[in-house]
Amino acid sequence: MFLTAPKNSRYEIKFVAYEHHYFTLINWIKLHELNFKREYKSRIVNNIYFDSFSYDSYKSNIFGDSSRIKMRYRWYGSIDRKIKGNLEFKYKRNLYGWKKKYRVPELDLIGTNDWKKLCKLMHINLPNEYKDYFLINSHPQIINKYYRDYFKSFNNKIRITIDRNHYVFDQRYTQYPNLDKKTLTQRIIVMELKFDRNFRDSLDELIKNVPIRSSRNSKYVNSIRAVTGI
Repeated sequence: MFLTAPKNSRYEIKFVAYEHHYFTLINWIKLHELNFKREYKSRIVNNIYFDSFSYDSYKSNIFGDSSRIKMRYRWYGSIDRKIKGNLEFKYKRNLYGWKKKYRVPELDLIGTNDWKKLCKLMHINLPNEYKDYFLINSHPQIINKYYRDYFKSFNNKIRITIDRNHYVFDQRYTQYPNLDKKTLTQRIIVMELKFDRNFRDSLDELIKNVPIRSSRNSKYVNSIRAVTGI
């Protein structure tokens, strides 16, 4: 699969550290010369990650394919009786990222709906161009959740997110969503810088003095490794 990054794609770079570095990063953001401010209140991010039977999305990331895609259903806040979210197709071309998302009506994850019914509800709300891809890659692998902080520079060109308190729930062999049995995971935080691709030349100035190193990171890959033990 070869993808061409659209003009509206973002340049994305990640930094990974242990959770005890959280306040060090917060201080770095607050003292940065670009005068970052909180964009939103912190909130819980939840995702259902899907893949093929042969884990094509997982393997694509592991092998470092320059062009790749992953599919997830995302919503915010706690898991209530009904949740409202989007089915997202997240594309990656080298360090450029972009996504397409489609609104899905309310889903009931804690009622009587099994994965077959839930996936059918998602499928019918997709445009035709994505229906076949969904059918091939619609096997629920994991649900994860984490807390996210949002920051934005004074010129509105750069966003920073910090994700922490990660939880993973294995879905591979369950008929119904597993929201109770957590899998042990590493206690890490992920800071990500996101900005317009035309701002690429300012990267060195932006990341100078970052107290941790940049690193490849995928929450989906980390989650699969946690539930499989590999």
